[in-house]
Amino acid sequence: MKLFFVVASLLLAFSAQANDRKVGNVIAVERTISNVYNSCISTIDEADTVKPKTFFSCAIKFTQDGELPVTKGRVLNLRDNRCLVEGESVNGMLFITFSAAKGLTPFEVAKGCLQKSLGSRDSVKVVLYTLE
Repeated sequence: MKLFFVVASLLLAFSAQANDRKVGNVIAVERTISNVYNSCISTIDEADTVKPKTFFSCAIKFTQDGELPVTKGRVLNLRDNRCLVEGESVNGMLFITFSAAKGLTPFEVAKGCLQKSLGSRDSVKVVLYTLE
């Protein structure tokens, strides 16, 4: 009986058909996410900035409909004795966490750490696929 099911499933597997249709040219695009500091700070709710926290976080979407992100992982990093900032590209979003290296951090101090991690560039580059 088991042999019958194996043979039947193999026949079904070999008889499957697929038709491909070209919908456009896929191209890789390097996108610069500019004004990261202001974009990040503007997404944080003012009520969350009143009390010191372990860390603050924000998310910036960088893809549009029909685009697929290629860049994954860390795109922004700062670890020193004063600040801890990490920015990761995940599923078309740039997630950034920022704080002082130890303890609870007031929002003003955390903002300074974010600014320090960006330096003078205030932008991040990511790669994505899109249709031409």
